[in-house]
Amino acid sequence: MKTKFSGIITLLLALVVQLSFAQEKTITGTITDDTGLPLPGVNIIIKGTSTGTQSDFDGNYSIGAEVGQTLTYSYVGFETKQVKVASSNNINVEMAAGATLEEVVVTGYSTRNKTVQTSAVVSISAEDIQQLAPTTSVDNLLQGKAAGVQVTAANGKPGQGAFVRIRGQGSLVAGASSPLYIVDGAPIREQDLGNLAPEVIENITILKDAATTARYGSRGANGVVVITTKSGNRNKDATVRFSSRYGVTSRIEPNYDMMNASQKLQYEAELFALGVTAAGSLPGVTTAPGSPERQFLLDNAVDWEDLILKEGIIQNNNISFSGGAERMDYYFSVGHDRNTGIIDQIDGFERLNSRLNLNFDAKEWLSIGVNVGYSRSLSDEPRDRNNAQNPFRGMLDYNGYEPEFLLNDDGTRQLDENGDPIYNPTHSGFPIRGALLSEPSLLIQNTTLASADATVKFNDNWSYTFATAVNHVNQRQEGYSKPGGILDGLIGDPDNPGNKVDSGIQRLDLTVSNRLNYTLSTEDHNLNVLGLYEYNMNENNSYLVRSIGFASETLTTQINGAQLTDGNTRRNRRTLVSYGVFADYDFKERYLASASVRRDGSSNFGADEQYGLFYSFSVGWNLAKENFFNVDAIDDLKLRGAYGTVGNRDGIGRYDALPTVTFSPYTGGNSTDPANIGNPTLQWETTTTYNVGLELNMFNNRLRTVADYFVRDTEDLLFDIPAADEAGVGSIPGNLGKIQNTGFEVSLQGDIFRSSDFTWTVGGNVLFLDNEIVELPDGEDITPNTFSILYREGAKINEHYLVRYAGVDPANGQPLFYGGDDNIYTAEQLPNVVDENGETIEHRVLNGRSTIADTEGGFFSNIRYKGFGLRTDFVFKAGNWINNIVRSQRLSNGSTIADNQAVEAFNYWQEPGDTGVLPSPIYRNEIAGVDSDQFLQKGDYIRMRNVTLSYDFNNDILDKTPFNTLRVYVQGQNLLTFTEFWGDPEVGISSGETINFADTVAPGEVTLYSYPNTKSVQVGLDVSF
Repeated sequence: MKTKFSGIITLLLALVVQLSFAQEKTITGTITDDTGLPLPGVNIIIKGTSTGTQSDFDGNYSIGAEVGQTLTYSYVGFETKQVKVASSNNINVEMAAGATLEEVVVTGYSTRNKTVQTSAVVSISAEDIQQLAPTTSVDNLLQGKAAGVQVTAANGKPGQGAFVRIRGQGSLVAGASSPLYIVDGAPIREQDLGNLAPEVIENITILKDAATTARYGSRGANGVVVITTKSGNRNKDATVRFSSRYGVTSRIEPNYDMMNASQKLQYEAELFALGVTAAGSLPGVTTAPGSPERQFLLDNAVDWEDLILKEGIIQNNNISFSGGAERMDYYFSVGHDRNTGIIDQIDGFERLNSRLNLNFDAKEWLSIGVNVGYSRSLSDEPRDRNNAQNPFRGMLDYNGYEPEFLLNDDGTRQLDENGDPIYNPTHSGFPIRGALLSEPSLLIQNTTLASADATVKFNDNWSYTFATAVNHVNQRQEGYSKPGGILDGLIGDPDNPGNKVDSGIQRLDLTVSNRLNYTLSTEDHNLNVLGLYEYNMNENNSYLVRSIGFASETLTTQINGAQLTDGNTRRNRRTLVSYGVFADYDFKERYLASASVRRDGSSNFGADEQYGLFYSFSVGWNLAKENFFNVDAIDDLKLRGAYGTVGNRDGIGRYDALPTVTFSPYTGGNSTDPANIGNPTLQWETTTTYNVGLELNMFNNRLRTVADYFVRDTEDLLFDIPAADEAGVGSIPGNLGKIQNTGFEVSLQGDIFRSSDFTWTVGGNVLFLDNEIVELPDGEDITPNTFSILYREGAKINEHYLVRYAGVDPANGQPLFYGGDDNIYTAEQLPNVVDENGETIEHRVLNGRSTIADTEGGFFSNIRYKGFGLRTDFVFKAGNWINNIVRSQRLSNGSTIADNQAVEAFNYWQEPGDTGVLPSPIYRNEIAGVDSDQFLQKGDYIRMRNVTLSYDFNNDILDKTPFNTLRVYVQGQNLLTFTEFWGDPEVGISSGETINFADTVAPGEVTLYSYPNTKSVQVGLDVSF
């Protein structure tokens, strides 16, 4: 290997010596509109190359170019302008309203004018990001901003990311449908996006079809999100920018009411009178109305939601320095985020981040770039499992007549021997605030995200780039149950009080790539060919240590534990080797073509199945550039089509192709047991994508439209196939079946008014999606490890598999259900229903109700009058179905009578003829024993994600201050929601240490007691000088 490396270096040096190099210089300038206002985010690209940059917030830019080359300036809503580089080093550009197609598209491996782009891509600029609702995780920014991109908040926990799917679910394995994220060339997990500050992002480009995703081979099967961070400007003095915001956050108010103390006591008495004997021991029965005991309960009633929740604080501060000299530019930033969350006594989320980006010309023929980011985050949050340890469940379970502390007869708090109040264990036996809110789990993450590249330019046509990228995450989590504390007393070892768990993981993702690029640009022809060799290695090292028996609550390190009860370390690695060739061509920017081929080899698969070949081809036609095209109303019209294949290796274990063993202790020694029998024929999951699209701008570019129709066929699906009992393992990893996603997506923007003083732009995007399980092995149904899902040929992906609820018998209030034969039965009758052969009928059915929405998108309005701005952003979703478990437990008809109930629970059957009501509580055990769709609800909603009122001070004022720009604003997030869903329809899953229940559900399948989504109001300022 060393000899080969030396040979490559020698060859490169020989080429450098023999070739002559053109003289390059740095061009700087300012870009404004026709009123003199600076334009941030203008794309500047050297025509016929992949070299480009963008103007900064003040409209300034710098770029290295040679005399005779042509600079192309493009900006959405303005005419593209081309200027040839002459002797001057300064080129100021005034842009007029006009063409919108020629913005720069960053695909990760190159940049290209959108005019000649033949694939479905969406770009979000720094200016767009500035106007969006603030968030601590970048993926939340994508919601409603790009057609075909489906985003659901996982939950409201500060720092928590989102579930992102591009054009549907591409796999049947949970977690295997996420897009690939690339930050300055470094792959990053979606879980780590919370470590990247939105303030440092220059551009987000979403690659949706195979014409571009195939260039990432096996990693691009579910789309690619390319994130580019900010850089400086050459020949420019330092610009200092400071941004700050402060606000408050709170839970989004539920659209239902829980019973107060008086109502719950009445409800208990009513159910007991009906014959619900379980209510006999509850205060609603044991205390009489008007009695001193009843009055004592009412006088000391509490609201558990008020006790557990609080109004949180959001703070963000960021400062950056950028600029450059003739041969270099720099960008440096430091930021701090804090979100206390909405749980009382909890510190919440805090993040410190920094970034340094440098680009410099070491030689006239050698350019070097270095990007380094570091982040440290701390998250101090309670558990949110679906059990009694969850505070979000506790605040709904606990009754208003159960005070936080035990009380004396006079209403004062009972005290322990130390003089501290004694927590009330409530009917659950678990005082949530005393047990968990004072002993949360602490998660600490240190992330380094770095990339470096060196480009050698041999001549005008040939260049070579060596690039490396590193993503290193060091994560540590610790949980401590104090000796003698409530939690330790309930679940700890009485002989060894105190419990400490330390766990952690180090993740390293290393990418090394070599790129040889050929560019040819003539008057009519532009050709760019890139050859790629790339190596990627991902390694995880984890540990866990658990001890019990601590002498003091202040001695929390493992060495102070009396007994080690668990300890292990783990290590795994996977590698990927790739070769590829990518080509882009256009003739007069009129006829367009792109092609790519890439061969990936992965260590995930057996020796004979490691390599996969993935390719794409796409064409485009800029019809409006034809001489014969003369339609005054149409400014730009492009037709394009793409076809390609991509692979996927996610969703399986790193060693699933190999037989593995596990070691288990037993008395006298250890045993070696089979863990995985391995599958050497395991191979790539492959997705084939077809896409046709149209881009249309009309009426002097006042109306802008992009529309795409796509088909995604995924076959050889990676899946854990259930094994026969004699195999000795539960499942065997393998390839099975085929699924299909088809859809139509459209984006539309229009300038209703557009003048120098007043502009009003409205726009939106929508995705219409359909999916189907096309093929399964032998046509057999498969039950995945989920709550109520079944996979069947011809059915939708993630369809609910439930018994159909038929309502209430109006004669007696008994719940009724549809059987598998479509007849109506009681719960007692269902198990006895048989077919003509005497075999029991399966009553659960698939009825087309999937967890996946068939319509999703967003729309906005942006009004600007002189310096004032008012922007509103809405997101919407429709067509998905959610099994509302939380509602079923709040309307339990007495099956969980000890837990608090919603006020709606009073609406039960009481006399013959009652319809549209809940069943009579006397049948509580019947309805609880049937897995039915009684609480299956449509998850349709429209939510105001963002509303921002801002003011940008004009130059007349700024000229009298040291500031170059000054913007102040007030911003609201999630202030309005329109839905008929009971609760919050934006359903993700729980998060936490190990959530077995959440692991068995698909995102959006059921409601859980996860961290509630929040709303916020913030004020802020952005200033530069």
